[in-house]
Amino acid sequence: MVDTQKIHRPARPHCVRPAGILGGALLVAALVTACGGANGGAGGKPARQNPETLTIAVAAPPQSLNPALAGNGDPLIIPVELAYDPLIYLKADGSLAPGLATEWKFVGSGNKVFELTLRPSVKFSDGSSLTARGVADYFAYFAKAGGLGASRVQNFERVTVTGPLKLRIELKSANPELPYILTQGFAIGDVISPLGLKDPNKLGTSTAGAGQYVLDAGGSVTNQTYVFTPNPGYWNPKAINWKKIVVKVIPDSNAALGAMRTGQVDYMISDTKGADAAKQAGFNVSTWPYLFGHLQLLDRSGTQVKALGDVRVRQALNYAIDRKALAKALFGKYASPSDQILLPKADGHDPSLDGHYAYDPAKAKSLLQQAGYPHGFSLAMAAYNLQPGETDAAQAIASYWSKIGVNAKIEVPVSISAYTSGLTGKKYQAQMFEYGGLPMYLVADQLLSTGSLFNPFNNTHLEITRLMREGAAADDASRPAIYKRLQRVLVEQAWFVPFAGIDKVTVARPGLQGVIASPRALDPNPVFFTAAKS
Repeated sequence: MVDTQKIHRPARPHCVRPAGILGGALLVAALVTACGGANGGAGGKPARQNPETLTIAVAAPPQSLNPALAGNGDPLIIPVELAYDPLIYLKADGSLAPGLATEWKFVGSGNKVFELTLRPSVKFSDGSSLTARGVADYFAYFAKAGGLGASRVQNFERVTVTGPLKLRIELKSANPELPYILTQGFAIGDVISPLGLKDPNKLGTSTAGAGQYVLDAGGSVTNQTYVFTPNPGYWNPKAINWKKIVVKVIPDSNAALGAMRTGQVDYMISDTKGADAAKQAGFNVSTWPYLFGHLQLLDRSGTQVKALGDVRVRQALNYAIDRKALAKALFGKYASPSDQILLPKADGHDPSLDGHYAYDPAKAKSLLQQAGYPHGFSLAMAAYNLQPGETDAAQAIASYWSKIGVNAKIEVPVSISAYTSGLTGKKYQAQMFEYGGLPMYLVADQLLSTGSLFNPFNNTHLEITRLMREGAAADDASRPAIYKRLQRVLVEQAWFVPFAGIDKVTVARPGLQGVIASPRALDPNPVFFTAAKS
């Protein structure tokens, strides 16, 4: 990677404006004034997609290019998706398709034994071959690497190589979503080559995958720009749609839209406030339910802040916020109020819980007084803009809490590594988070399991643990009812302060195709993007 001290000024500067919240019409006017028009297209319209180069703007740099340390979901996973084929592809319609694996299945009942057959004659970008032994070694490395998904691979009791291209995975505890987490968005299935595993320290700034593209290290600048070119040995050359893909880190969504206007960016994940401005500017805007916004009350047992160990206090924090007003103020028409952690179509969402915590500051104050905190208390809250606008949401909720005497001291970590180390180091008793609309098994596994990044205090609850275990082992027909019961316990115990279901907003240049999503495939995969033929 190019050293960050050797950055050359781009030929055309980014259109950057001060951060702030403007109305749609005023925002468009400001951008037009600052950028001097709309990307040079005739009549003020943006130019169509270049068929050879795709440039993507992301709000945060990848934590690492190493799949085992990259995290999951947009925007962190985009560079990994380009360079690493997954074992199983998640298609835009939510169905599963062969990737590096051609066949897979659970064996018997209980969702604890799983078999995989790999694709023959696949070469990694460094020339090494895909084998069952190499995949088993990759799983072993992933489990020890310490990344976000490590606990899911640590659940592998045994990985047995049953043939040159065949493996059997035996799980310690049931995981009905194992095929799903071996798809591209979770990194676990993004196999690293055997040569790459020999020197994993290099994987943070280089690529060693079997995907369509490879990193151009000489043209890339860590934390700023990542350039990818075609992998000449890719097993399916017809799936390579671009001569070059560039991923640019532009933290401010207004600046990213300005870069789209000046022709420097073709696709971006916007915040909801920028959607109308992007439409008026002539770009293609797509929205769909994507995240559930919530405050995670991390210190639920009251280890550091005793008040949080009392369910009445946690319930008070829920009654203290006006969800309808929050959703409208923060996201406009692109969100709806919510009292639960899941999006409406997930297996475990319970419509009867909507409105469970109606806005009632008087009740919130009464509950605090009953719990012995009539004058409130203080806590430390993390707010890192992994998704645009998370700091705004944290400040809004803190404002509501201040009215009942609760002082939330908000800290904005300077980097994703500072953020994750702050969580694991128990620096915060709460954090703002917008989590993807995944099936309940995966949400519970990451947000509730002991040892998880998002349960740093290792909180447990007998009924929650029982329902998690029961749901994981259940068949597809009975699982949703179990997870609805789990959802109710979580709401009643107030482990979280959910406030909204939030739409994802993507902005694409005219002529860019393939920006498609569905309830089980919420992140469009750039390897499926194409340019429309003129």
